[in-house]
Amino acid sequence: MLNKIEQVSQFVHNYLMETGKEHLSETWGPKYRWEHTLRVANWAHQLAVEEKTDVEKCVIAALLHDVSHFVSEDYRKHGVKSAEIARDVLQKEGFPRDFIEDVAYAVQSHVGEHHPRTVEAKILQDADTLDRFGFIRILLFGKTAELADLKKLKLQVQSFLDYLGKVERGDFGQMWTRTGEDKLRELVNANKTIYNRVLEELRNTKHFWEIL
Repeated sequence: MLNKIEQVSQFVHNYLMETGKEHLSETWGPKYRWEHTLRVANWAHQLAVEEKTDVEKCVIAALLHDVSHFVSEDYRKHGVKSAEIARDVLQKEGFPRDFIEDVAYAVQSHVGEHHPRTVEAKILQDADTLDRFGFIRILLFGKTAELADLKKLKLQVQSFLDYLGKVERGDFGQMWTRTGEDKLRELVNANKTIYNRVLEELRNTKHFWEIL
């Protein structure tokens, strides 16, 4: 199993680096996309183990889910394009037809599919969601935020806290596995703690400046 996963992983890495080479210096360029892919694959592995389902299928779907990121003309349809690439790659690697179709469906349905039909598709959606709220994303928020403009920073932080509130209310859809739901709750709470502390420090900075 590991050898097959390594082969797919190497293909995805090379494909992202080649198709995204014009964006190498960008924060959200191919290096970020590759690292995001690895984190999603790691989450998919954890969820598949906890949910007692096919680990290989879930990990390979995660590795391929964003492979078309830099070649899809319409980002909203990158799941379809990634699924096409997934079918081609997995056929060349000799995977069984049923395996290929299960992976392709999971990859295709991770964008815009509100009622995924298979456990692999549910796990991929959950894994992709979990990476949006991981601690690496907190660091990336700091890298792209207006740190030199405290007023703008406050608005950005408050906007993200509002977004987290919507996530908690399920406004952007549900998590499909119990494990994913539990992990998301942990990450959202951690994010809220950090960003509320940032707001507190911003208030203290403003207050101290005013009393000087």
